[in-house]
Amino acid sequence: MAGNRQHIRWHDLMIGVLLAAGLSGCVAATATKPGVPSALPSASNAQPSTTPPAGDTETAMPSPTGDTETAIPSPTGALPSITPRVAGTISWTQVDLPAGLAVTSESSSQNAFFGWSKGYVGFSESLNGGPIVPWDSPDGRNWHQDKALDTAGLTGGAWVSEVVEGPAGLLALGRAPGCLMNGSGCVPTPAKALWTSADGRTWSRVELAGQFGGRAVGDVSAGPKGYMAISRSSESATSDPAVWLSANGRSWRSVTLPPEAFKDAYLASGSVLSGGYLIAGRIGSVAGYGGGDYPSTTPALWWSADGSAWSRVSLAGASAAPEAEAAVTTIANGRQIAHVVRWDLRVPPDGANQTWSSPDGRSWTPSGDGFPSPAVILTDGHQAMQPIATEAGVTVSTSPDGFDWTQRAITGTAPPDSFDVAVGPSGLLVSSTDQRAWLAVLT
Repeated sequence: MAGNRQHIRWHDLMIGVLLAAGLSGCVAATATKPGVPSALPSASNAQPSTTPPAGDTETAMPSPTGDTETAIPSPTGALPSITPRVAGTISWTQVDLPAGLAVTSESSSQNAFFGWSKGYVGFSESLNGGPIVPWDSPDGRNWHQDKALDTAGLTGGAWVSEVVEGPAGLLALGRAPGCLMNGSGCVPTPAKALWTSADGRTWSRVELAGQFGGRAVGDVSAGPKGYMAISRSSESATSDPAVWLSANGRSWRSVTLPPEAFKDAYLASGSVLSGGYLIAGRIGSVAGYGGGDYPSTTPALWWSADGSAWSRVSLAGASAAPEAEAAVTTIANGRQIAHVVRWDLRVPPDGANQTWSSPDGRSWTPSGDGFPSPAVILTDGHQAMQPIATEAGVTVSTSPDGFDWTQRAITGTAPPDSFDVAVGPSGLLVSSTDQRAWLAVLT
């Protein structure tokens, strides 16, 4: 269940915000940690504003406080593609969180929840740069506090933005609070630390400098073949992308990327599949962004069966367009959806999206435009799920393929809002702003 916590990557947030403003098709918001715009399923991986930044100078942005993590789609963000029929139910049960893990809108800390095959993990993180305290639970109801993560030398604090699951267990990525402004807008800060855990209780820190040669890690992913990290692309480094692979999340090796396939490549996110490795992003720089100039880029996917030989993946109909970039998410049973957002040259810019589907990450078939941003999709490995905030509380729609959606009937009292959402063995875990949590069982 790697990457099954709903959280925002800044790129996904930008997609959601601009789609909500300019699309008559699929409109979706996203959910994540405060200070960040989570993954798709571990992804995944737009602009937070329709006003272009002036220039491409990177500037650290402050980390927001409060319940900004609750970017669960609002009623206006419900997908037009969701069918009106109701099949099955979603049964909500309230769970009391321990005081050390619960937060409120007035708290000086925030929490983060992630689901995996053996239960759930949570992190209590101080907004003032204090310790990161991990918690674990087999069922989302009974929680155990674990030893604080090793954050020695991490000046300014960090928060856990991603947790992915591979064959050796969990890999957590910690970032600095906030984001960076560069030519492509507000993008995630690079990794400040990585931690691994075989059981969700005991965490060991990875030595970044030695394992990654001083390069900045921008995204991590995991799957049956192991773990993958990609470099944090920036406008000054688009022609020098980097990829690392690991069998256990602790020892990493750099892989050689063919220059012809990765020339001017911007790497946004990666996926580790049973049959190989997949990277999504774009070709071409947006360093000239601003002042009414919207440079054209080409959405791109790259594939490797073994991590050694890499090639560009063909997406029929994908072409260069202003601000075009690809993102990929896993729906269920290994099915992949590639989603491309493009912008026109009007002010404010209007978006247009395209989607492709694939059973293996290699062969892609155009699938129209009835798919939401990958950031809004969760999966339990068998179906896609989409939490939606309504006046009656958080409800859930499900889909077998990411295109045909069914809203579930609610039993029990639904959460009124949400700080965080994760999928684990007991179902959906949702934390709210009033020190409570809910578990949702789909039947």
